[in-house]
Amino acid sequence: MSISCSPNLDQKSRVGVSQPYSNVRRNSKNYRSSLYILSWKHSGSSLLCDILHNHPEIIMHKELFNPIDIFTYYSTALLRNESSDNKWNYLSRDLWPQLFLDHIWPGRYADGTKIKSNGKAIGFKSFPEHWKDTDNEGVWKDLILDDFQVKKIILSRDCELSTYVSMRRAEVTGNYLGTPYPNDLKIHVDVSAFQAFVNHYRFTFQRKYKSPLYPQDSFHVTCEQLVDKDVFNNEIAPKLWGFLGVDDAFQVRRLKETVRQSQEDERLDVVISNWHALERAFRHSDVSYFKNRRKLKLSQDTSSTVSITDRTNSSLSQGSSDGTWSILLPICSRIASKATPVLPPADEYTNQYTSNNTEQPDVCWERLSQFAASFAETTSAKDRENVEFIVGIDEDDDVFNTIDANQRIRKILPIEVKVVFESIPPKMYGKVCQIWNRLSQRANRDFIVLFGDDILLLDNGWKRNIEECFTAIQSNNPDLPFGAACVAFNDISFRGFPTFPVIHRFHMKVFGRLLPKQFVNQGGDPFLFELYSRFNASKFASVKLKNTLGGDSSARYSKHEINWKGQVLRLSIEILTERIKTLNQVNVAPTGVCLDIVIPSYRTNNSVILKRIINLRSTLRAYVKFWIVVDNPDKEHLHEVKGLAEEANKSTFKDNNYFVNVVHYNENRGASYARNTGYNYSTADWVIFLDDDIVPEPHLLEAYIGSIFRYPRAKVMVGMTELPEPMNAWTRILKSSNVMYFFSI
Repeated sequence: MSISCSPNLDQKSRVGVSQPYSNVRRNSKNYRSSLYILSWKHSGSSLLCDILHNHPEIIMHKELFNPIDIFTYYSTALLRNESSDNKWNYLSRDLWPQLFLDHIWPGRYADGTKIKSNGKAIGFKSFPEHWKDTDNEGVWKDLILDDFQVKKIILSRDCELSTYVSMRRAEVTGNYLGTPYPNDLKIHVDVSAFQAFVNHYRFTFQRKYKSPLYPQDSFHVTCEQLVDKDVFNNEIAPKLWGFLGVDDAFQVRRLKETVRQSQEDERLDVVISNWHALERAFRHSDVSYFKNRRKLKLSQDTSSTVSITDRTNSSLSQGSSDGTWSILLPICSRIASKATPVLPPADEYTNQYTSNNTEQPDVCWERLSQFAASFAETTSAKDRENVEFIVGIDEDDDVFNTIDANQRIRKILPIEVKVVFESIPPKMYGKVCQIWNRLSQRANRDFIVLFGDDILLLDNGWKRNIEECFTAIQSNNPDLPFGAACVAFNDISFRGFPTFPVIHRFHMKVFGRLLPKQFVNQGGDPFLFELYSRFNASKFASVKLKNTLGGDSSARYSKHEINWKGQVLRLSIEILTERIKTLNQVNVAPTGVCLDIVIPSYRTNNSVILKRIINLRSTLRAYVKFWIVVDNPDKEHLHEVKGLAEEANKSTFKDNNYFVNVVHYNENRGASYARNTGYNYSTADWVIFLDDDIVPEPHLLEAYIGSIFRYPRAKVMVGMTELPEPMNAWTRILKSSNVMYFFSI
């Protein structure tokens, strides 16, 4: 293969920099008007090339700089001389791009004859990657884009989604031109990959394709205008011919070989196999296809996110359940103790639970009896046959850890249940998470629930209701194995907090323990809920219970917090992801959206705005908590805000995953301190910071949730904020000085 251009070329000429390119062409007697189509794959460029090729005064090549090969209607025009062996190919073109262009622009064959005798314009097309892949972007910019003599035809497609889908179908089928796609062909569109494409596509047409003399040397046309014959023939073509300086009386003709690859009336929501996931991510984006859907009010996909609440909370079943249950029940006789920030030394810690710290035995037995009665009243005899109690008792507990006490416990609990006793060693006293871990090793049933002797079960049929929640979660997440979920009771004493969660034995098979070993006595229940929420597999059941001790108040042990929101949670998510992949042979990504909203509140007359904020909802599935941080010592304000939260939380189980929390301190520490406080309370992956004087758009949550799917690697997202109109001299100065520009970034 010969790639030499001329035996007379010196080294400078070989790299194409011997003299300014525009001067060579400007002084050439063979000069014709040069045109260049800047487009994108599957945006109608082949159709436009065919139309221009049919014009008697236009010499139109195809993709002269395609990295694979040189594509043209005139293959013999690539001969450098009359010898058939001396022909331009992709190697010589990429080595000497300027010389190749010098050969093309005159519009002649090797023997000097004109390609078209009356040709007045000559050109070709290319896509962004053509020049980049051959490392010739500098040539493209200097010799074409920045040359005012080259007339640029910028061909785009208004619908970015159609362009992307067409590209994906061509990749799947290998049919890049001339062959219709199969009618039943479905395409999967990766959400983040499509967003990256949109960004690149827009940058190309809005920035990269603009020459220094733009728009004087450029002509815009869209694929939509091109395929509409009446619009193109009557409105676009005459202007295009005038722009190129060719005969404007020419009647447009299209090659028969140019065929439409997609069905004319096809619907993208049918062609795209994962349409619901794509629609939820782009529903409130500025992508043209979805903007048009909003304008035309055609979006009927609010059912794309199936509400588990509709299936499981509509009624409480009075019948028996089929699942088997292990109830983990640590009991003790010590009284409530004040929380301390750190654990005391070992000896002191053990001595904390001496006989001096023990409740009256009658109180202890009464509390256990009340729990057992609530259990019996809310279950059927058949239900109880499938239940085992794993009862954990401190070794030196004088009230519960005796032979007589064990027999009394068996009598208090319903006769149908199985009772297993587990002794708790002194090193675990008060470490309820470690106690739960120990008790869970004795569990042999399908469902495992973390209870205490200080709760009262309030609703009949709670076992069946929770089992139905597990079934519904798996139904809505078919790639998850049954049991890969966490369901929490509705604790009326601590609404919105997943106390007393229920997990499945699947969890024990994956992790070998209930909780990571770092847990002491705080955070275990929310950890389990947050872990499975990352897979859209956590849920609050509608069935209620009441926690008579602990919760948000004093507990019977010194509270010991750990930071499980980072590495501990991340590693558990990775383990669960890999295990599901092994079991089901499918890649399951943690796609659950956990999103908290932090609102510092200082004002005393903003209940209307605050109510609007905490009533924000999304038709897209998400786990949302509102954290209102009150730093106003005004008691009336605090009472008002707590009232709003209480009112909102009464109806949360209609929405299931929305809860309002109020945090307060008795002095004004400023908005930044309040935001940091709310952030520290949050367990979500994403936190939206709002103020208590903003009026949010109803779809604000959906817009942010969609962005999370479109930009999975983003760290910070910023929304637009509209400021009120100036009302006095000072606000008019602020607006005119543009000092508030960052609100509309």
